[in-house]
Amino acid sequence: MLIIFSAMVILGIVAKVYGVKAGLDKLVRRAVERASTLLLCMGLVGLLMYFVSYERVPVLSMRALYIVWLVGLGLWIWSIYKYVKVEIPSKRQMAAEREKLGKWLPKANK
Repeated sequence: MLIIFSAMVILGIVAKVYGVKAGLDKLVRRAVERASTLLLCMGLVGLLMYFVSYERVPVLSMRALYIVWLVGLGLWIWSIYKYVKVEIPSKRQMAAEREKLGKWLPKANK
């Protein structure tokens, strides 16, 4: 478990740096930022849960918290998936339509 949580934190940091440094378009950069936030937050929460289990704190080291963590992880992954597969294509289509209509609209005078 420690290896998984540590890998999530490291991958979250790497994805955060990649999202900032890489020349990605705005929508893909947002998706990478969401994924890096997911990995970083859930990795840190997982490390906290592992530490509490290691110290054998009775209430905070319940196994049910791992199930709650997995449900939260699944919901967060689903929201990122929905953003990538549904929202990004629709936003790109709207931008293309706006660009098509924009050529017929009058330009502002400078």
